This record gives sequence, structure tokens and C-alpha cells, in this order.
Amino acid sequence: MDILIFEYITGGGMIDETLPPSLVHEGDMMLSAVVRDFEVRSHHNVSVLRDYRLKTTKISNNDRVINSDDNYIEYLEVLVQHLDALLIIAPETDGILISLCDRFSNHDCLLLNSDIQSIKLTSNKYETYKHLQNYDIAQIPTFLPNEIDALEANQFVMKPVDGVGCENLSLLSNRIELKAAVAQHQCGQFIVQPYINGTHASLSLICWNGECLLLSCNEQCIKVENEGFELVKCQVNVFDKHKFESFSQKLVHSLPSLQGYIGVDILITEEEILLVEINPRLTTSYAGLSSALGVNPAEMILHCFAHQQLPKFEATRNNKITIEIEADRAA
Repeated sequence: MDILIFEYITGGGMIDETLPPSLVHEGDMMLSAVVRDFEVRSHHNVSVLRDYRLKTTKISNNDRVINSDDNYIEYLEVLVQHLDALLIIAPETDGILISLCDRFSNHDCLLLNSDIQSIKLTSNKYETYKHLQNYDIAQIPTFLPNEIDALEANQFVMKPVDGVGCENLSLLSNRIELKAAVAQHQCGQFIVQPYINGTHASLSLICWNGECLLLSCNEQCIKVENEGFELVKCQVNVFDKHKFESFSQKLVHSLPSLQGYIGVDILITEEEILLVEINPRLTTSYAGLSSALGVNPAEMILHCFAHQQLPKFEATRNNKITIEIEADRAA
């Protein structure tokens, strides 16, 4: 099977800017892991196409790089004519992921990304919050800047409505800081939430037709620095996943168009599990799944799209894997 993995970060005015080192490092880890997983099966011919600013170390035998002046859409249109499957790794920011998936969803090859409808919804954190209120999903209360009078808290978090990870998150210590931050930003581009103490975690899911397999529950080690947040490391397969099965199934039932690999960020408090956000794409924890569980998550994704059903899942290992995020600390 001929499979192309397209890793694309350019967008949002960043085409000629230097990417944050952590973003480059996380992208490279995900890409390396999924290529490795596909290449384990000798009958897969894996190619890689990626943003020129990402790490230049060769990932597969068929690497191609997009330069800033390339018309990558036309280039990719030619490539997909000869593919069996395409996986797009891209951020939701500025509609990058949805526009790419929408563009290549009607080709003959399998697009190994989530359904267009689910990507569009989950790329907007406020719209996701409002949608899930109809399904009684426990979530962090979420407000637009013009709704902050209804927000009760001692500290606040402001984040882009379509942001990725910890990029551009702000911790605001009081309502004076909150009002000042709101005055500086356009209302439609940010959301505001109460700052809630708890354990930051994520769920690694394989989804199909309103059902899911919960592969692992992972701890996110996040530090607060300079009134912002930074993901330092991700510890894969740390928590007993059975405690999160009910939450996962209820969430996916409320979004039946989620497909393939989905990452879900959660906050674990003493009282409950709260949804933070849904990532309709590969996430950093993907890089540790194979070593932690002894399974091939890439083959599980491919099985969903090729057979229109969830694969069987039985872990052959139960390891805890630490993924260092900071580029200068990564092994």
C-alpha cells in the first residue's frame, strides 16, 4: 500500500517565520512515530511531505520538503493520484487542518483523518463547548470575551478559540488583568475559562461511528511560566484507563463523526473529569503508544478506514513511557 504522510505547519502568517522549537520537536516526534509504525509492515510504501522549517533529518526513504514559495496544493494534488492512503498532520489554527482535509477528502485514496464535520466543530473550542452542553458532558466553563461578567473565578485562562497545545495561553491573576487582556484582543478569536486546579491529562482514542477504543490515559506535565503555560513532558499510559472508559464513550457518542486517532485533553479534579479540548488529529502522546502498549496504532487507524469498523485491541505491554517536549532536553 502506498501511504503519504503530509506534515504541514505553515499558516496563520507564519510562512516565513521561525517556528517555536517545541512545536517543531513535537511535530517531528509524531511524524517519526507514525512513519515507523507504518513501515513495520513491509507491504507499506511510506512517503513523507513536510514543511521546510521542520527538522530536516531524513524520516523515510521517500522524503519531500515544501519550500516557502512552493505551490504545495498543486504538488499534493499530483501525488494523491498515485496513493492508496493519505494522513495529514496539521494544526487546527486558522483553519489549516480543516481546509487541507476538505480539499483532499474527495479523492480515491483513503484520507486517514477525522470526518470534515467533526474537524470543523472541534477546531472551535467555543462551538465544541456549546455543542457538548446538550449531552451533559462535564467541561471547563467556557466564555467569549463579551460574556466574562458571568464568569466567576479568582484566576482566569485566556486562549485562542482555535489554538493548539499551550501556544498563546495566558494565566490572568485577577479580574483587572482579565478585563485588560480582553480589551487587547478581538472578541471572536479568544475564549476565557476559570483557572481550575487539577491534574492535566489526555486520552488517546481510536474512534469510528460513535464508538471508541481507549488506548491509554496520559499525564501532561505543564508548568506555568511568565503568565503562560508550557508542556514540559507527556507521560504515556500512566493512569488506569478503566476509570476513563465511561467518560470516553459518552464523549464519542456525542460526536459520532469522529474518526481514526483522536486526542482528548482533560483535567482530573478531586470531584470529576473535565473536558479541556478535543484534538481531531495525532497528538504528542501518539509517539509513546507503541512502546507503552505493544500495539501498532497506525495499523489500527488504517483498519478503521479500510474496513469501516474499529479494530480489535489487546495491549501486549503495560509500560509507562515519558516523552520529553522541550527540544533541548529531548533524547
